[in-house]
Amino acid sequence: MEDLKSLILGILGGLIVLIIAKAYNAYRKKSIKEDIDFLEYEKKHLAEMKRSSIEMNRSSFKAIFSLFLIIGIANLISKLIAFINVEKLSEVSSFITLIIWGIFVSLCIIFWRRYDNLKNYKEAIIKIDRKLSKLNNKLKNN
Repeated sequence: MEDLKSLILGILGGLIVLIIAKAYNAYRKKSIKEDIDFLEYEKKHLAEMKRSSIEMNRSSFKAIFSLFLIIGIANLISKLIAFINVEKLSEVSSFITLIIWGIFVSLCIIFWRRYDNLKNYKEAIIKIDRKLSKLNNKLKNN
């Protein structure tokens, strides 16, 4: 009877490991496909911006307005919490404001890199193609 229990537990454990491995591999493939799609979009977007000054200006204004929006939200949250005057929320307000300013800085870095890629278009396209080929190789090997 003990041997049968051990055998059943071993089989169930093996099945659980197989299911988890299958789910992880599916998640990994999906993640790689999403990265490939994003890089292809970035490459296409850079090409459109390079060809058209209108598209570049449109993208620049979207970047500027999104940064202004985030600055406004960061300032609004602290003012709103101060207006409500709940002392327990003041610590939460500081934490949320810190997260929003972190988002602001990361967006600035992303937009800075995009325009740096635009200045060095050929090198940026080569880097993106290299990343795409690595991701495609990973996808084929899985």
